[in-house]
Amino acid sequence: MMLSKYAQEISEYLSSMMGRSIIITDINGIIIGSPAKERIGDFHPPSIPCIKYKKMSFDDAEAAKKLGVWYPGSTVPLFYNGRVIGTFAIAGEPEIVLQFSMLVKNQIESMLREKILSPTMSSPQKKINDLVREISLFDPSSDDHASLTKRAEQFGIELDRPRGVIAVFFSNFRGLGLEKNPVKISYENYSDPIEDEIDYSSMHGRVIVLLREIFPDPQTIIASVARDRFVVIRPCDISDEKRLDEDVERSGEAAEEIYNRLKEASLETIIGVGHPARNLFELPNAYRNAWDVAGIAEKLSLPPGAYTFNRLLLEEMLISVKPHVSLRFIEKKLAALGSDGDAHDLLETFKVYCETFFSKQQAAERLHLHRNTLSYRLQKVEERLGISMQDFKQVTAFYLALYMRELGNRGGSR
Repeated sequence: MMLSKYAQEISEYLSSMMGRSIIITDINGIIIGSPAKERIGDFHPPSIPCIKYKKMSFDDAEAAKKLGVWYPGSTVPLFYNGRVIGTFAIAGEPEIVLQFSMLVKNQIESMLREKILSPTMSSPQKKINDLVREISLFDPSSDDHASLTKRAEQFGIELDRPRGVIAVFFSNFRGLGLEKNPVKISYENYSDPIEDEIDYSSMHGRVIVLLREIFPDPQTIIASVARDRFVVIRPCDISDEKRLDEDVERSGEAAEEIYNRLKEASLETIIGVGHPARNLFELPNAYRNAWDVAGIAEKLSLPPGAYTFNRLLLEEMLISVKPHVSLRFIEKKLAALGSDGDAHDLLETFKVYCETFFSKQQAAERLHLHRNTLSYRLQKVEERLGISMQDFKQVTAFYLALYMRELGNRGGSR
């Protein structure tokens, strides 16, 4: 019933977009959506085995003729909530349309979910999104604690309790502009990847539903805070140090599940898990911490995945360092070195040497250098920076300043 309501609209839209005839049938193989409207109500024989065995089928021109269908092509089952609700067929030689088949299947199921879910969830979800924005902007020193708590109570949410925050950033949404623009998602399931534009609102609804499947507790707040950003604010138990460690581990595992589930939908994410908050007064900081973690991972060009605050503690501390005279002194030294032609090699050698616990052998192996070449480079670094590799504090200070530069925190430029 729900498929027949939207089948014609979806068929016409996708057929015009793909430049190929795409028909949709119900569970009995009757065509309920077709760019050629005279076909609506006709029986589509290839759909029956497709529905029965829940598998895609392919028919070349000869097979199509025997079955009495108009064109060769592929027939694919459509699913909703785990059960077959019908099929779609895309016209063309099987070897050509194969690459399009799963893409069209995903698009039809996505559009169907949007049609069914968006009317029921858009308004309440917008209010939840607004609540989360208020939480993120809440200033414990001046804002009304009781007012925000009452707002949350309207949704049955007990806000003033220990909570952890998970920030979800869609790295392949980056730079796509305004919310009404379509989202381009790359499908890499095949040897010849193709791209299709998927309506953002549809993907938005699917993400909210997926996150709710992972976090079914009604006390968990799930919101969209920007075009490419979602947040989960979940209740937790951090009454002592042991429980805190356990909760951080659980949050990391939940973040990994989010990442894996979204990756299955061809969505790459960077997920940040912040330090949990004991109450509402600490919640805005926990919120910012989660996004700091995700932001640091992106800034360092770390691969998509889940990252917890305790994994990126050093980076977060360096980003928060305020500029001062000593830092500007080191910055000038590094800037002077950067003007030389071999600066990149020298700085990379110095960085790797520090990160391998000052082991020349390990640093040489990682850089694929002869140990004599490594020693020569380190000697040049000593001369140009005016430091000694035997002075741990001096070397560490320059290493941290160099790392801060990578993180975008320049003490001399603020």
